[in-house]
Amino acid sequence: MNSAVEDKKMYETTKGQAISILVVMTILYMINYADRSILSVVLQQIKIALEISDTELGIVQSVFSIGVGLFTIPIAWIVDRWSRRKSVGIMALLWSAATFATGLAWNFASLVVARAFVGLGEDGFSTSGSGWLSLAFKKEKRSIVTGIFGIGSVGGSALGLIVGGILVAKTGMWQIPFYVFAVPGVIFGIWAFFLKDYKTVKSEGEAGLSKEYLKKWVGLFKIKSFVFITLGQICFAIVYFTWLGWVPAFIIRAYNVDAAQAGSIVGVAALTGVLGSVLGGFIADYWHKRNKGARGYMMAIVQFLNMIILGIIVYFMGVMSIPTLMALMIVQMIIVAFVNPLIFSLLPDITEPSHRMAGQGLMVTFAYAAGAAIGPWVVGAVSDSVGGGAEGIRQGFLWLLPVALLCAIFYTINSKFYPADSAKVSDRVYAEK
Repeated sequence: MNSAVEDKKMYETTKGQAISILVVMTILYMINYADRSILSVVLQQIKIALEISDTELGIVQSVFSIGVGLFTIPIAWIVDRWSRRKSVGIMALLWSAATFATGLAWNFASLVVARAFVGLGEDGFSTSGSGWLSLAFKKEKRSIVTGIFGIGSVGGSALGLIVGGILVAKTGMWQIPFYVFAVPGVIFGIWAFFLKDYKTVKSEGEAGLSKEYLKKWVGLFKIKSFVFITLGQICFAIVYFTWLGWVPAFIIRAYNVDAAQAGSIVGVAALTGVLGSVLGGFIADYWHKRNKGARGYMMAIVQFLNMIILGIIVYFMGVMSIPTLMALMIVQMIIVAFVNPLIFSLLPDITEPSHRMAGQGLMVTFAYAAGAAIGPWVVGAVSDSVGGGAEGIRQGFLWLLPVALLCAIFYTINSKFYPADSAKVSDRVYAEK
């Protein structure tokens, strides 16, 4: 950068401005995940009402992830080179409209289209939100801040499952939760337009799609830690989104309970993930002060624990009692919730501010398009091939176990490269005009 750029005011937020960004981003993240989890708790009702197969139910879930995967990279470029607050606001309005439209679906095709647009609206949000927060707060506080931000995903999942299940059970209409949850997305999406933003970080003379800018995108794959984090997240997305998407339907079929009960069982377990998200962020920051490779080591440990607990649940589910299943799921959700503060710290730690959104966008693209988009469809197809029912879903879950092992292996390899890659990154950015 030349001296004219260097003389610009360094990016700073007041405590109040930073907290406002954190609060609004966390609430929007919560709404984001509530919109996703509603679908899982009404799958059985949709199957009956629209007369569709488990394979088609899997496609409905997968198409959301395809929507996320296809558009994350261009949206990451827009966010990097335009405006965080405008991007976030527009995305929230779009996904809220698509959530409402989901409730209007009358057949398989219309449901697929609506969920694709929910994916389009939500695809850049976690990237934008976490990238924005990484500049609003100091690096030393990054894990705890992103841990609070991560409350949105676990809290939102629980909210969608519990409230969505209750609304369906009380009204007898699977459409109602989609109408209800569309409203807060609009409100907080508008609020996002008024938050403080930071100036886009560019090299001197750089154009929006310059050769230099694109070279830096390609250069992300030269960062070994970035490669293994991305591979790990592909596997994690397959496991997490497939599991959360199908487990309420399994409980309804296996234990003969209604949507409210199934939603509460999974939702309460997911809600305990709030503890994991905050605790994970605190532990990661505390350990990071003493060992600069701590975040990498901690993610590897978390993924191995997740694999073990998931294996126990899948092997015994349908046989164990509901209280036992719920207890194991609570342990699993607390462990899984550690991932949020870790992943949203690991990526900013190894990517420069000028391409931070791009790095997260690329990771999200691969995680969804090559991960989350595959899992739900496979479980649905396996279920149909063995006759459906609860056992069909359980059989579909079995293939998640080797994928969970791969995830743990990739993060173990990453832990070897992360400390050196993180040490190369500076967090200097400049205030918005």
